[in-house]
Amino acid sequence: MNREAFTNSLKEKIMSVSKQLAGAIFFFLFAASSSFAQTAPTRTLGLDEAVQLGIQNSKQLKRSQYKIDEALSRLAQAKDARLPSAKVSFQYLHALMMSRVIDIPGVTKDPLKLPFDFPAYLGTLSVTEPIFAGNQFKYARQSADLMVQMSRLDADKDKDDITWLIIDSYINYNKILQNQLIVAQNMQDIQGKLEEITKYESQGLATKNDVLRYELQRSQMQLTEIELENNRKIANFNMNILLGIPDSTQLILPAPTYKLDEHPVYTELVQLAETNRRELQDLSYQTRIADINVKKIHDQRQPTVAASGGAYYINPTGQVIPTNNNLIAPITLGIGASWDIGTLWTNKNKEREAALQRQDLNTGKDQALDDIHQDVNKNFILYQVSLEKIKVLQVAVTQAEENERITESKFKNNLVNTTDRIDAQTLLYQSRVNLELAKSDATIAYYDMLRSTGKIHL
Repeated sequence: MNREAFTNSLKEKIMSVSKQLAGAIFFFLFAASSSFAQTAPTRTLGLDEAVQLGIQNSKQLKRSQYKIDEALSRLAQAKDARLPSAKVSFQYLHALMMSRVIDIPGVTKDPLKLPFDFPAYLGTLSVTEPIFAGNQFKYARQSADLMVQMSRLDADKDKDDITWLIIDSYINYNKILQNQLIVAQNMQDIQGKLEEITKYESQGLATKNDVLRYELQRSQMQLTEIELENNRKIANFNMNILLGIPDSTQLILPAPTYKLDEHPVYTELVQLAETNRRELQDLSYQTRIADINVKKIHDQRQPTVAASGGAYYINPTGQVIPTNNNLIAPITLGIGASWDIGTLWTNKNKEREAALQRQDLNTGKDQALDDIHQDVNKNFILYQVSLEKIKVLQVAVTQAEENERITESKFKNNLVNTTDRIDAQTLLYQSRVNLELAKSDATIAYYDMLRSTGKIHL
């Protein structure tokens, strides 16, 4: 046996061993995957159900509800500020009298003689009811009520954000599944052509190099399958976390429903955005709070009035329960007023600051409107462009199919070589993948467009 024959024989043995090893590895991976699939729970999930499940189990929305409850608690506190306040105290005093004789003209007929050691009990009860405090209580209640509405607005925005995140994750996961289907179909086609070229080789109609080219193409497709499966597992796990279901659940998605036949009107989208966008509603609430703050600072110049009542228990005998007329228990009723006149000149700059904050919010609203219009316009155009891409890619698939058919016919008539045949098949495969990705991207663009209007609906 010469060296060339020996080398060819050695190559064939190595390739044979490599195929056996690859087959063993593939079988092991398939068996492990099948075993995992048997033990892992599966769940078929449509987009509507996925969104409902994600909203139901969202930890972010639960935190948003806590913020609403906190705002409601602050509102209740603001209302409680109008209730009367009451204080009670009781103490025991032990005094050493430095002056043991007291004579108060017009009060005591004879001088009072006190013991040097003077124990006594002293108790007080006071109740205060605010009557007027410069409308501070009203403004506090109004501000707290607006904060409740703002917290609910934030919760609605969080809900829309979660909805969009679920939709985006769902469609991207579906991208991987659809690509896997296309790769599997292409793999079958490659396997069929490999078997065909192998027969041609045995008949002397094809070379070993032609067979190797198809084997290389199959290997590349196997690598694509592995990469897609890894991506699918990662996306599946992330979806499970997002939806709040067991990590090991294998998600099965029904046939996708693409948003390719929608005909949005730009002016209507802008009107929806101006009505629904949370930024504008939030600025509206902030403006109302700023108005209240201006009034609140202005009314701080006014006096406050409150009614009060008190009862005192003074027992100088040192006994808890006094006897005879040894107890002093006066009761007081009154109305008090106070006025911090310094606010007449110290609040001017505070009022100016509050007014400037109010003006800044007006400018902020105008700026937000500009940003919203740009956002709506951008997403509207992107959706239109994505639809145009699909039209071009559909033509490209038709062209690729015709090119592959012609190339296949020429190959059978020995008019093109194996490389041309594989190139035509690769172009067809890539055009199909590009079309499927474009459909998914157009659907995401559609929901992005809806999101820019401030209201996502399925």
